[in-house]
Amino acid sequence: MARIRSIKPDFFFDEELAEFPHLARLFFIGLWNQADRRGRLEDRPGRLKAQILPYEEADAHQMLCSLHPKFVVRYEVDNKKYLWIRKFEEHQRPHHTEAESIIPAWNGSLPVISPLKQREDPPVLK
Repeated sequence: MARIRSIKPDFFFDEELAEFPHLARLFFIGLWNQADRRGRLEDRPGRLKAQILPYEEADAHQMLCSLHPKFVVRYEVDNKKYLWIRKFEEHQRPHHTEAESIIPAWNGSLPVISPLKQREDPPVLK
């Protein structure tokens, strides 16, 4: 479920993030809206693309790979893939009624999904 989040003015002055294409920066902001109160969400590139950039031609998998590991961490627990947005809790103030996260936390020792791991593209329907 999408949630209301804040964008601090400093976001626009992040020199490392400025190196990314504008669509990747917009996608990164959109991840905040999809994340739970701890900055965690399911790592489902196709679904995230549909939720965040429904009208754009964009490769969500590639954007997630480029954001990993500096801005997001891609990890796996019990064969389920997740994302954790670094510094999320430092910058966001979730509403006090927002439910606690049910997604397992990345503790630094869980296997991280390799950003170089190629996905299998579904056939393109025309």
